[in-house]
Amino acid sequence: MYRTGPLVAAIVTVLALASCGGGGSDTGSTSVAEKTVKARQSQPVATKSAKGDPCQARLGNFIDRMNDLRQSLLAGLSYDEYVVRVRAVRDAYEAIPVDHLGVACVTGPAEKAEDAFNQYLRAANTWGDCAATAGCAASEVEGKLQRRWKLASKRLDAAQKQS
Repeated sequence: MYRTGPLVAAIVTVLALASCGGGGSDTGSTSVAEKTVKARQSQPVATKSAKGDPCQARLGNFIDRMNDLRQSLLAGLSYDEYVVRVRAVRDAYEAIPVDHLGVACVTGPAEKAEDAFNQYLRAANTWGDCAATAGCAASEVEGKLQRRWKLASKRLDAAQKQS
């Protein structure tokens, strides 16, 4: 997953900030970076997709959100509803503890889940481009959206089966 660089930078920043100041006085305040690290560490990772596998447990909420999105697509969504759900998937994606994923997880289920998410994002971009273009009807891009969603669904299934 491509987010390991920013994660390392955030950890280095937190460590650098923690070593700054000196003087031994503690104001009792916690920096935003420290709160973020603590919040991510305290987040539960087991969800309904976990199935006892540490990799699946860490990806669980991310995969669950994409499954929810997939089910919602079957019922029909407006563009605005779709964007809200994709944002929820993105939030779950950003909360994945990347530094705790093993190589087999990163090159297996995590890669497939990320591919699925990328397809949902591409569909959102295609739909958004149409929505922003005067005279473009959703029916004009429906075929592209369906193909993206089908690819996402296949990748999501592969991520869930691979453990």
